[in-house]
Amino acid sequence: MKKLSLVGRVVVLASTVAMVVVLVVATALVAILSLRRAEARESRAKDVTAATLRVENIAFDLQSSLRGYVLSGDQHFITLFNDAQTTMPVALGRLTTLVADDQEQLRRARATDGLLRAYVADYAQPVIKIRRLSPYAALSPASLDEDRRRANEIRGTLGTILAVEQQRSVARSKHSREVARAAVIVGSVALALSAGLVLLFGAWVARGVAAPVRRASSAAAQVAAGDFDVRLDESGAGEVGELLSAFNSMTRALELGRRELLEQNERLRESEQHKRDLISMVSHEIRTPLASVVGFTSLLLEREFPPDEQRRYLEIVDQQARRLASLAGDFLDVQLLEGGGFSFDYAPFDLVELANEQARLFFSHSSAHTIDVDLPSDPVVVNADRDRIAQVIGNLLSNAIKYSPSGGNVRLLLTANDGGAELSVEDEGMGIPAADRARIFEKFFRGADAASAIGGTGLGLAVAREIVMSHGGGIEVDSEPGRGSRFTVRLPRVSTPVSA
Repeated sequence: MKKLSLVGRVVVLASTVAMVVVLVVATALVAILSLRRAEARESRAKDVTAATLRVENIAFDLQSSLRGYVLSGDQHFITLFNDAQTTMPVALGRLTTLVADDQEQLRRARATDGLLRAYVADYAQPVIKIRRLSPYAALSPASLDEDRRRANEIRGTLGTILAVEQQRSVARSKHSREVARAAVIVGSVALALSAGLVLLFGAWVARGVAAPVRRASSAAAQVAAGDFDVRLDESGAGEVGELLSAFNSMTRALELGRRELLEQNERLRESEQHKRDLISMVSHEIRTPLASVVGFTSLLLEREFPPDEQRRYLEIVDQQARRLASLAGDFLDVQLLEGGGFSFDYAPFDLVELANEQARLFFSHSSAHTIDVDLPSDPVVVNADRDRIAQVIGNLLSNAIKYSPSGGNVRLLLTANDGGAELSVEDEGMGIPAADRARIFEKFFRGADAASAIGGTGLGLAVAREIVMSHGGGIEVDSEPGRGSRFTVRLPRVSTPVSA
């Protein structure tokens, strides 16, 4: 080294530093490639997990709707059962496709397919027929034991699929951490070596080289302390300028990585909070109606009551069962919202007729409230999914009843113009504070006053907005605390007459 000229020393220094930089870059590339492969495998594992959970939800929907029908005889549960049966092949096909290259998981997916189809064909459909002929036979211990056995077998197979994916995910995460740790160690050692070489040869390097190196050393300390915003002036002789540029690229990459990690962590916290809120809400909302159904059913089974008292108990059971069914419907709708929206069956129909129908449906059972219906005498035809629009109107009427005091009046108003139809529901309830109006259509959101006084899931208005907006319409609220609220739905009209 002593025989080398200054230029030679600089060349040696630059060459050595270049080798170190190559080592850092190579290590980073190896780590990035490994992490990308792990990310791809993790993404597939998440897809398999999501598909498995979807199949598990469908299996639960099949069992719960069948059990609901057997217990209550309500035809609504048959509709839920048929909906779950319709979506089952798609979900099973998705799961089978995702695990097609994994023989063990493919075998379990096919086993689940067979178990679900056998559950529907060999057990559920016969039980439905038996329930129509003999409710007591459908509720026999043997039937219930068979239901549990089959359901446990299905859940066991799906649980095995989830457990295998979880184990693989843990192993991949451990490997990724080890690769990242090794890359950090190698990179740190390489950077330290580079800094040492620069300091060692600094005395023989011109000021134009030494000064940038010193700045780089100071910036490296800042990065080590967690300051990724530091940037260096990239001016410098030859390889020094390249080193400074590489340093800036590294800090930008580190800053971007940290930002992405923070954002991901925030999303995970929000997701966890939503899960906790959902579990808390479900346990709170289901407990009361379920206790009423079980309690009054047990009374009716254990004791003899006069017909009028027996009918009163059955009305309570029916009311609470309908409440449970409504909750189940809300949860199914939120699954549709999470999964990317609804599917609709568009057809022209008279909105006046539908509004009248919903008013009769809700207020025939509510003697504590009155309704003022203001509808046009001529048909107002819209091209939409009749059942979904009925769901929107029903939700608004139900909320108006729920949040209005006893004896309060609800007004249902429908007007039409050349551009569309406008349907409004007004109540005389507690109203909505101004701070809550901007979030009233958010999923699971309930104002503090409403949440503390009245039960609910906070899903109805979110689902209603999704339905209306999917039809090319809009929904808005006008409210004054203490004086009531007015919800307005706007839908486009068509000139096509309704078929007789």
